[in-house]
Amino acid sequence: MANLSVGIISDSIVQQHHLRGIAEACGFTISDAWLTTQLFDNFFLLTRTKENVDIWLVDIDSSSLASFDEFSVFERWLHELTVPVILGEGKVYNVNDPSFSPWSRLLTDKLLSVSGQLSVIKFELMPAKRVWVLAASTGGLEFVKEFLDLLPTGLELALIYVQHIDSQQNRALANSIARNSGYKGKIANHGDVLCVDTVTVVPSDKQLDILTDGTLAIRNNAWRGAYRPSIDHMVASVADRFGKDSGVIYFSGMGVDGIIGARLMSRSGGNVWIQTPSQCTADSMPNAINATGCVKVIDAVKNLARHLQRLQREAMLASTRV
Repeated sequence: MANLSVGIISDSIVQQHHLRGIAEACGFTISDAWLTTQLFDNFFLLTRTKENVDIWLVDIDSSSLASFDEFSVFERWLHELTVPVILGEGKVYNVNDPSFSPWSRLLTDKLLSVSGQLSVIKFELMPAKRVWVLAASTGGLEFVKEFLDLLPTGLELALIYVQHIDSQQNRALANSIARNSGYKGKIANHGDVLCVDTVTVVPSDKQLDILTDGTLAIRNNAWRGAYRPSIDHMVASVADRFGKDSGVIYFSGMGVDGIIGARLMSRSGGNVWIQTPSQCTADSMPNAINATGCVKVIDAVKNLARHLQRLQREAMLASTRV
């Protein structure tokens, strides 16, 4: 995520503490943090810091401030801001309250989405409108590398690579996955945006979600189930966010992870392809996917790359006609 700063305005120290913790966990630098009582005593402080903040978190109970003359000035200041503002209701949450976790997660997702949009503007990134998952397990890495070597860039496509590996291998995998191709390999980071011509490697130690705008959110909890990372989870997440503009290719691998994801991908209008099982080092995973009846293409690695190239070029051509 880009190095962005956040300003915080809240009614209490407890609120400020929670907001600061969430913002810092998202990778933000805290530029300013004010209590409403401090601001109304020294309102000039707020106007002086106006240009130093990328996003404002304003979590106040506005009804209790209506009697302050300075509140009208505060409202005018809000309307004049040229940066995003996330507004809260001024409710003070206790960490032991059942509602704290949902509130924290919702605010995290909002912050990440806004930061993703700001990163796109600031660094002139190209967010992908079409996303495909490359899924593999035992013996799959070399086949995926071969696939990427054959797949040209410039297809307005982002790729997500998910493989069952030990967490200590995440960085090495990201460095090696696309080293001989034009694609940029990178491990998924909190607040990243899925961009064209990239291969994002899914970490195996923490769960990864894709927000509605394509921003990545890394959760503090481990993956559920026997497989880490979960192919099912990632394929389902991509299918849910990108629908018919998404797909998945299952390469060599053992086990049955991916069956649920394949069915969800098919229902969403996306594509489900597999590497020819007889050419895999381990064929149980592609065979299990094939048994779902969702598979549209079964072929050798070199032909899968050609199929995807043709499909994407047709999609790009169709979008120019709209």
